[in-house]
Amino acid sequence: MIREFWKQQSTSQKVTLLFILTLLFRAFFSLNIGLIDDEAYHWSWAKWLQLSYYDHPGMIAWLEAITTSLFGDTYLGVRLPGFLCFIGTVVFLYKLTKDLFDEWAAIFVGFILLWSPFWGFGGYVASPEPPFILCWVAAAWVFWQGVREDNKRWSVKKTWLWLGILMGLGLNSKFIIALLAPGFGLYLLTTPQRRKDLLTPWPWVGFLIATVLCSPIFAWNIIHDWPGFKYQFHGRHTGSTFSVSRWFTFFAAQLLFYTPFLYVMLVLSFLTSLVKFKEARWRFLFCLTIPSFAIFYPQPLFAEYKPHWSGAACTLLLMGAGFIWSQGLTWGHRQIVKARSKVYTWGILGFFIPLALITYTPFIYPWMPKAFHLFNPTGEWKTTYDFSNEFTGWEELGQYVNRRQREIHAESGRKPFIACQRYETTAQTTWATKQKVYMLNFTRSHYTVMQSPEEMNNLKGQNAIYISTEKYPTNPMEWAKWDDCQKEELKTFRHGIHARTFFIYYCTNFQGITQ
Repeated sequence: MIREFWKQQSTSQKVTLLFILTLLFRAFFSLNIGLIDDEAYHWSWAKWLQLSYYDHPGMIAWLEAITTSLFGDTYLGVRLPGFLCFIGTVVFLYKLTKDLFDEWAAIFVGFILLWSPFWGFGGYVASPEPPFILCWVAAAWVFWQGVREDNKRWSVKKTWLWLGILMGLGLNSKFIIALLAPGFGLYLLTTPQRRKDLLTPWPWVGFLIATVLCSPIFAWNIIHDWPGFKYQFHGRHTGSTFSVSRWFTFFAAQLLFYTPFLYVMLVLSFLTSLVKFKEARWRFLFCLTIPSFAIFYPQPLFAEYKPHWSGAACTLLLMGAGFIWSQGLTWGHRQIVKARSKVYTWGILGFFIPLALITYTPFIYPWMPKAFHLFNPTGEWKTTYDFSNEFTGWEELGQYVNRRQREIHAESGRKPFIACQRYETTAQTTWATKQKVYMLNFTRSHYTVMQSPEEMNNLKGQNAIYISTEKYPTNPMEWAKWDDCQKEELKTFRHGIHARTFFIYYCTNFQGITQ
């Protein structure tokens, strides 16, 4: 019966059905695992709304403020905005790939987005990335509607009004979307029949709309002496010496993020966009991706980097990779890749399947400690070796800290404040306790930017409960001045197996941060 039903469906219907089933799986998974550090960090922003934030603009916080007001401080409330943005990204990129290439290329792109380690697992995280990448892909789709070479082309006015809105919303998510703008200009300048678009007022009206929409970012930075701009455009791109080894570390991270066979296809997609530059669809891919690569690929030579910064550009290159997989690749008379190449198909699956198993199955049962001791009987297992442990234990910690705080308050008559040293632990402890948590550190984060000198001075003389973890073990006596700190340990377990260790210190008479 099921087999007959499946045979009766068209390719589009089969794809839609599989897409829905995959989304149901992703929804179930999202609602049943704890928050990762950055998710807790961005959720905490939503509890103290601002026009913008130190690390990123405010879109993710604004969206989560809406959904948590509807569904509470739950996994659904925190992750719903990212989940919906991820769906929108898949839909827009699928449509754009069909416009540029063919349906099988679009199917390839959809599969990669849903199941690859980078896009698939990264798409779960409630962070600035989901709304940013949705605006990035939607803006690319809109731009193509305005420059396509058939009778479906949009008017210049419609195209740039929509681009102004999408770029403005995207800038309120993540600044990297600004790199689409030079890509748009490069495409128009290298396409003779479209150069006249720049002589109309509409691109400039779109620019004005985007500028107005991102005015909250400027307002917040002006109020707080430009900390976000100093960090994003200077601090994180300077302070390191020239290093070839750092660049090769970056390159290795790219291979790990995308997996080797898919990475080769992305490189082939980019090279093809240059080789076939005269074709509108390949010129479109080249122009929209080259600004990102020109900045983020040389950067590791001169400064620290994040391996996902060029991910948005690679998202667009997936379309070309999908075409190469679907139709093969020929340069001149030379065939580079066969259509539906078994080498690339099985090469990609050969990494995706085991990585998916390694990624998802530890959340079902913590099997890694047993596997470790099977291959290394005398080795010392550490809970940090199992990535899935990082999603657990915070609820137990929150209950423990809140109880200890009540006990100390009842015994001494003084309610201790709660503190941590790193932003990750501060965020997770805020999520766990649902209380204000102070970050005792001179290192800049949104917490330290918003902790005024007056507020920190008012804490002096008070006692505190200080939390650290086995992942980030810190001693409060090294980061602040106290009279005394007494240490306790809280261990949590999954299926009877040790998963986390939290260190809880009761510290007396806070006298200020020392480093």
